[in-house]
Amino acid sequence: MSSVTIHSLPITCKVYGLSVLTGNSDEMSTHAILPYDAPFTAQITLAFEGSNAIALLALTPTIQVDFYLKPLQAGNTVDLGTSTLAADNQQRLYTPQLNVTSPSELNLTANKVYRLGSLIRIGALDQPALLCGVVEELMVQIHPSRDRSETTKQSHKAIPKKRSETPKK
Repeated sequence: MSSVTIHSLPITCKVYGLSVLTGNSDEMSTHAILPYDAPFTAQITLAFEGSNAIALLALTPTIQVDFYLKPLQAGNTVDLGTSTLAADNQQRLYTPQLNVTSPSELNLTANKVYRLGSLIRIGALDQPALLCGVVEELMVQIHPSRDRSETTKQSHKAIPKKRSETPKK
């Protein structure tokens, strides 16, 4: 009986710039402040490199990215959703993105700091992934963009006014 060992070359998938985009900005940063009442987009860029990537992309695997926010203080992870793409053997650069509802609808608060994360799976959805990884590098805060005059009026209503007392004559 003969034995054969086959070595496969590693496949390189570089991950660039996990970011959020709002109506106010199209530029990526390592820190984001999201308006309380405005939707935003989470995105990440993946680049397949090397000659061995051609073999993987010829299989047209599914690229699935689950986006989430984790509070850095105590609290539960908020699942933002999933972006799914079919790879193409002619393309090596992919930017999966997910349009997300406003932070107010996700019950995010301005008194917490969140870390945007993404779980990347490449391969058939119903099988173990050929490539997988996690990226958590972006800090996110929420700006309480409610009408400040309304907030001020409410806070004044909550605080009883002091009367100035002058002695009666």
